[in-house]
Amino acid sequence: MAKIAIVGSGITALATAWQRSHQGDECTVLETSNKIGGAIQSHREGDYLAEEGPNSIQVNSQELDDFLRGIPGLEELVVEADTVANKRFIVRDGKLHPVPMKPWQAITTPLWSVGGRLRVLKEPFVKAISSETEESAADFVRRRLGNELYEYAVNPLIGGIYAGDPEQLSLRYAFPKLHAIEQAHGGLIRGAIAKMRERRKSNAPKFRKRIVSFQNGLHELPDQLAKALGDRVQTNVSIQSIQRESGAWFIQWNGKTAQYDEVIMTVPSHVLKKLPLEDDLLESIQALETIEYPPVSVLSLAFKRSDIAHPLDGFGALIPECEGHKILGVLFPSSIFKQRAPDDEVMLTAFVGGERQPELATADTEQVKAIVLEELRQLLGLSGEPTFLHHRHWPKAIPQYKLGYGNLLEKMEQIEADFPGLKLAGNYRTG
Repeated sequence: MAKIAIVGSGITALATAWQRSHQGDECTVLETSNKIGGAIQSHREGDYLAEEGPNSIQVNSQELDDFLRGIPGLEELVVEADTVANKRFIVRDGKLHPVPMKPWQAITTPLWSVGGRLRVLKEPFVKAISSETEESAADFVRRRLGNELYEYAVNPLIGGIYAGDPEQLSLRYAFPKLHAIEQAHGGLIRGAIAKMRERRKSNAPKFRKRIVSFQNGLHELPDQLAKALGDRVQTNVSIQSIQRESGAWFIQWNGKTAQYDEVIMTVPSHVLKKLPLEDDLLESIQALETIEYPPVSVLSLAFKRSDIAHPLDGFGALIPECEGHKILGVLFPSSIFKQRAPDDEVMLTAFVGGERQPELATADTEQVKAIVLEELRQLLGLSGEPTFLHHRHWPKAIPQYKLGYGNLLEKMEQIEADFPGLKLAGNYRTG
């Protein structure tokens, strides 16, 4: 049995504590604030529910499904997405177009020109790049699928996932599955065919993928984990020092000193330098400060259903950079999940800023509101004023896996080798 201190209380920290506790280890989660959950925060106000960070969970593996079902009290809170969530939109020429989900839809969609669609047919004949060559996500897509598919498919998708710049993101680290498919099969279409053949040969039961949230939002997940962990989760903790001595780790917190076999740091990389670490460790982690986190403002607004012309019959809409809009995209939470807004109203969540236009992401709610309302009037035919508004500004939102990120991964591994018992974890490392 190991005695483990986990610094931070986001989903990485809580899931690690839950799993390691089940393995017999003694875990203590140390959170300096009075809130757990990290970026997963939900705001309930009467009939209105706004997500400040992530909006849903895509349950796409048996492992994740088992994990969620194993958390006491969580299963009865699950809300599955409406089938309308399968429909996604991308903006072109100022209008929302559904993303093709079937081959025949890809042939007829106005989202891509005839030339753009024909260019995709060349993809199986494009030579795979050397495994030693690092390529940006933008260059990869242009090389394999052409510029139009980059501009009106992958560019907006990357804006929605990372709020990032595809020209700077490393394909190998930001989208490792795509990189692996090309290396293993020589291309995306060939890889898709190979995966389809593997599924047909497999005798394993077919897993039902689904999108879920919870009755009072995604924060129910860290909340139920923290309840299950009980006093193993400590909030409002004041950490005075973190030191390694004689092969063990000693943390002084809330005026007492405790000894641990392992210390798992799950705070964002830019927060590590604020911890009371020994000088040589602080010097080692300085390199991680180069991981960039662009700002993002998340604005949730409710409107009378009659005030919006668009049917909102989907998950939401992403906006290509070349369209020149001031928002990255907008989700339709009340179309996806129940109990997000009163029956005669709808909830929308818009995202502003990111690497594309960081200057627009601000803590000034009125400024963000003015930007979003103007955009929604153009894109969705909005004619009314919001009946509800909730704004969350993230000065440092999502870590960017930029070109050269592999050097940072090597640095993390070296830090762990130099300081045995220390682990660095979180979305700046593992997605």
